[in-house]
Amino acid sequence: MIQLKPENHCKYYTRNYSATVIEGKDSILHINRIITSDIAEITDLEYCKSLICDANGKIIDAIEISNISGQLLLLGISANAENTRNLIVSGIHWNEDVKIMNGDGALSIISMFAENLEEIKRILGEKSVNESHSMWNEYGDYYTLNTQLKKDIQVNILIQSNRVQDFIGIIEAKGAESCTKELWDMHRIENGILSDEEYVHKFLPSELGLEKIVNLKKGCYPGQEIHARLESRGKITKKIRRYNADIRLESGTYTSNSGRKVTVTSSSKNKGFAMLSVKENSEITLNDDISLLIEEL
Repeated sequence: MIQLKPENHCKYYTRNYSATVIEGKDSILHINRIITSDIAEITDLEYCKSLICDANGKIIDAIEISNISGQLLLLGISANAENTRNLIVSGIHWNEDVKIMNGDGALSIISMFAENLEEIKRILGEKSVNESHSMWNEYGDYYTLNTQLKKDIQVNILIQSNRVQDFIGIIEAKGAESCTKELWDMHRIENGILSDEEYVHKFLPSELGLEKIVNLKKGCYPGQEIHARLESRGKITKKIRRYNADIRLESGTYTSNSGRKVTVTSSSKNKGFAMLSVKENSEITLNDDISLLIEEL
């Protein structure tokens, strides 16, 4: 009798991050002075997103912060790892108890995504994922975080790097399939997930639609004055958008039919993200011959 494999609906991708571990009784206080969000009350296993900005309010690192067993885990842009750690170290007061450790290569993030959570639970286990989108769930020798996206369900796996190959062997045996960078980019573009490809341009948080992780009431942090001024004026001149083109576009700068600059930051097949003027229409032409349909993320 021929055994048919179930149709595969779940894919996974191993993501590239810098990892910094911070401990000490003053670690939360110290990091809270640097980032845009407020983590003063962060609890064990809690997860949140934040930004590190320069004095001009522009993003220099996008970080994901987790409080795990009394330590802060900061996942950031790989290319910025050294600069971010130097920034964190330089801001420690002489009388503070803060210890910074390089976690690069020790921890990995694997993102699994499917159309529904049940498919991921079928592979990982019924109790592997909780319903919260802001709390890690400890399951065996790894942690899971449930993420609700625009189109798909995504579960992030935080695991020691030396356990990754064993973990991949287990989930592939149950039907999970590795995806290419091209397919991952399509997944994140369709679901509005920003990446290093957007953050490296040093945009303002409001230009990337990240106002929700900028807390102007928490007190001073680098760039806070600029962010407050922009909020009071209530206007921005450009914003990130999703596009659908009639051909594949390479990342780079183009000119719209209105004469304005359009910066393509990410692309996969004929879709991608682009930074463009808020005055642009929903249908534009680039370089006189490329048609784009523009929509919100």
